[in-house]
Amino acid sequence: MIVHCRRLAAIILFAAICSISGFAQSSLSNLLPKDARSMGLGGSSLVFAEGYGALWGNPAGLANKKSLTLIDSSTWAYIKPTPLNIKNILAILNQQMSHDETASTLDGFIAENGFGGGEYLGFGWIEDGMGLGITSITDAVVSGSALSDSAVDIRSQTNAVLGMAWPIHFGPVEFDIGANVRGYYRMETASGGWAFDPLAEALMTNSDIYSLMYPNKVKGGFGFSIDAGATVSYGPFALGFMVRDLADKFAMKDSSIEEIANSYMVPSGGLDYYAVSPVYTAGLSLKLNQGSSFSTTFFVEADDPFSLVSLLANDIEAIPSKLHIGAEIGLLKFLALRVGYNQGYLSFGTGLDVLFLEVNAAVFTEPVSVAGETVGRTGIMVQAAVRF
Repeated sequence: MIVHCRRLAAIILFAAICSISGFAQSSLSNLLPKDARSMGLGGSSLVFAEGYGALWGNPAGLANKKSLTLIDSSTWAYIKPTPLNIKNILAILNQQMSHDETASTLDGFIAENGFGGGEYLGFGWIEDGMGLGITSITDAVVSGSALSDSAVDIRSQTNAVLGMAWPIHFGPVEFDIGANVRGYYRMETASGGWAFDPLAEALMTNSDIYSLMYPNKVKGGFGFSIDAGATVSYGPFALGFMVRDLADKFAMKDSSIEEIANSYMVPSGGLDYYAVSPVYTAGLSLKLNQGSSFSTTFFVEADDPFSLVSLLANDIEAIPSKLHIGAEIGLLKFLALRVGYNQGYLSFGTGLDVLFLEVNAAVFTEPVSVAGETVGRTGIMVQAAVRF
């Protein structure tokens, strides 16, 4: 056990050193799968992920829970689910609006919230502290002040994951430590995104959209990352820490959509190097009455927890805006109700777990940076999984 932990520590240290050197290169944002349970909990619970969720959450969660996930699929849309917005979306889809009415509605969507959506798909096997899985996520967002100046940013990443974790017991205290190794392919739109107005115009007028897309460029390449984490638990209390995307820089190449269509090959290699910025998260949890017909779980987590130290001394009122807080109530062992606070924004969710079928849904608002300012972007999502 000691030898394994020393090797794990050496690998993580090496990856951390590589990630520091990568900051001299262009930096990419972390692309984490969206999970309806976590989004309903305000973005919390990732530090205490278990089983399949530990393949992209905290790898320490591989230590104790066995599972076979045949499929896990999530779909989300960035839209405020008001009755008027839902009515307008249905009218657009059913072609019940004129060209000008559709353009005006899109203006409102973009200015109010931005809009778009995404899809996550994965499967995995967890047993005896080892995990294997494949995950794929695509996320697209249209942003701007109106349709005329809007741009669409699309990001996609497919991961192959191998993880290991070890439980260590000290009397009533359990210490879990784990790490994931991920090879991935990442592709995204070129800097600044694609102009969305001409694409929307083509869709509204049933024109040839493909000829408009062909000149647009994407960049893509293969990378390698390590995720690591640990949790310590005593009775109903637990503390945890994880870091995601410890990695060296990787090469990405630009290609147009036309070049990809003609060659049947996605871009890779190239002379431009990028690094994905590591994300550090710490948290604590409290689980009460687990296994009973009425249970409750509380989570408090913080990204970049080291920044909280300076806020304690200089700006204590800003601390809540750095936190992910969530509460989950379990009813009759198969139904869950959730509420969350995501760095200043509320979220809600529910879940159903019957035999091998899991279904979760959430309405969330997450903080995003727009023109140097932090604003809230609202969305809805549904997740379903077949898990044994």
